[in-house]
Amino acid sequence: MANYRRNITPDVMEEETAERKPNYTAFDAKNYLNTKLKDGENEKTLRIRILPVDKDTNSPFKKVIMHYVKVQPELAPNGSKGYVCLHHQDDIDHDQFGDDCPFCEMNQLAYNNMVEAQKKLKKAQEEGNEEEEELQTKEVERWKKISLANKTTEYCVIRCIDRANEEDGPKFWKFTVRSDGKDPKNLIKKLWKARKQESIDDALEEYDVKKEEELPEDFEPVNILDLETGRDLKVTVSRVFDKDGKPTKKTSTTIVDYGKERPLSKDPEQAENWINDKKVWSDVFIVKPYEYLSIILDGEVPFWDKQNNKWVSKGRARDEEVKKQVREENKANEKYRKAKEKALNYDEDEEEDEEDSSEDLPY
Repeated sequence: MANYRRNITPDVMEEETAERKPNYTAFDAKNYLNTKLKDGENEKTLRIRILPVDKDTNSPFKKVIMHYVKVQPELAPNGSKGYVCLHHQDDIDHDQFGDDCPFCEMNQLAYNNMVEAQKKLKKAQEEGNEEEEELQTKEVERWKKISLANKTTEYCVIRCIDRANEEDGPKFWKFTVRSDGKDPKNLIKKLWKARKQESIDDALEEYDVKKEEELPEDFEPVNILDLETGRDLKVTVSRVFDKDGKPTKKTSTTIVDYGKERPLSKDPEQAENWINDKKVWSDVFIVKPYEYLSIILDGEVPFWDKQNNKWVSKGRARDEEVKKQVREENKANEKYRKAKEKALNYDEDEEEDEEDSSEDLPY
C-alpha cells in the first residue's frame, strides 16, 4: 500500500462533518481602529497608514451594506445595532447565507402597505370620508416608519495600520458614507485628488508648460496612498457642541496627510506581512444568517440551541436543558460585553449622529 505524505484522513472528515455552532471570530479589540471619544474627552488624534482593503485588491475602500436596527439592550446598550444585509452585500457567501434578508423583506412589505394606504387615503379625501381619512393617514405613517426602520445603509470599511499600535497589525475602521461627503472615505478621496493636482501644477510650473500631456513621460503625479512613496494620514476626531456650548454625542472628523513621503514600513518583510494579512472585513464585522436576523426583526434575542443545532429566541426557550444553557451563556455574555467595553472604552453601538453610526463589533 502506498504511503502518501498527505491524505484525507478520517479525523479530518469527522471535524468537517461535525455539527456545531457557526464559527464566529472571537472579539479582539486589536482588530478595530478606535476612533471613539471617551466621556469627558473632546478630541483625539490618530496617525494611520491606509492599506489595500484586503490582500486580493488594490482598492483602499470596501462598500458594506447594512441594516441599522433596533435591538434588545442585551445586544447593544443603546438599543440599536448594525447587521450586514444578506441581499445587497455581493461578496458574502450566498451559498451559505442565501440571498434573502428579513429586513429587506419587511422594508418592501411595509413600503407596499404604505402605497396601498396612500391610495385609500386619496380615495377617502375625494369622498370626504373624514373617519377613513384619519385612519389611513395613521396607516401611511405607521408603514412608512416601519419601512424606514428596515432600510439599508451604506458603510465603508478601511484597513489600516495604527502607527501608535503597529504591533497589533492591520485594523479595520467602519463608518457610514454620508450624503454631505463629510465621512472619512470622501475626505480621503478629496485629499488624494488635491495632492495629485498640486503635484501636477508644480510640475507644469517647473517645466514651464501649459498642459499635463506636455510633461515628461516619466512624470508621475503624487499618490499619497502609495505604499512605498505615500504618506501617513492624521485623523482628528472632535466632539460637536450644541448652540449652548454643551457637548453632544456627535463628532466631526478631519483628515490631513502627515509629514513627508515614507514607505509603509522600513522592513519590507513587515510590510508584506501587513499587506497580505488574511483577515478580511467579514472576519471582524460578522455576517449573521437569516434565522438569526429574523429573531432580531421580531424584537427578540437570538440564542444558539446546542440540542437542536439552530438559532432560537432566548425568550421562547422551553426545554430545561436549553434554559440551563441560556443561563450559562447569559453570564458568559455579560462578562464578555464588559470586557469589550473596557477594551475600547465605549459602548459598541453608541450612535454618533443620524448619518454616522458606530462600530458594529462581533457579538
